[in-house]
Amino acid sequence: MGKRSTFAGYIRQRGMGNPSGNGKGTPGTFKTYVSATFLVSQTMAGTGVYLPAGAIPLGVTVAALSGGATDTVDVQLAGGTASGLVNELVTGVASPTEIQTGADLGVALTADTEIEAGVGLVAGTLNATILVSYIIADDGVINS
Repeated sequence: MGKRSTFAGYIRQRGMGNPSGNGKGTPGTFKTYVSATFLVSQTMAGTGVYLPAGAIPLGVTVAALSGGATDTVDVQLAGGTASGLVNELVTGVASPTEIQTGADLGVALTADTEIEAGVGLVAGTLNATILVSYIIADDGVINS
């Protein structure tokens, strides 16, 4: 594995444009993911993983299974709507589908905000790892 690079700020692109470099593409941000691992039987608690200010949460995916085929969890933002990222996410079944039903999805965060997770209606006994996707709010203005 190569070295990791971490920086403050975010990356955006606007395509290649024309050969003179003055294309009309509006800059866009890249979809980003953070992972959080937690015990699926825990009561709702912080995961130690934060979305940055300006993040617009898009959805949640199960990245690593918890064991039981019916284990469920709820995922939310600290200070946000209960189960605001996803309600009753089944963590025991592999699914490449990103769940996009939470009430707090699509809303830009005004401060760094912790992701919280906890047991749903069916408790498991192992850890689950989820991916929370987001983009960064951007004005689309081309830097000079």
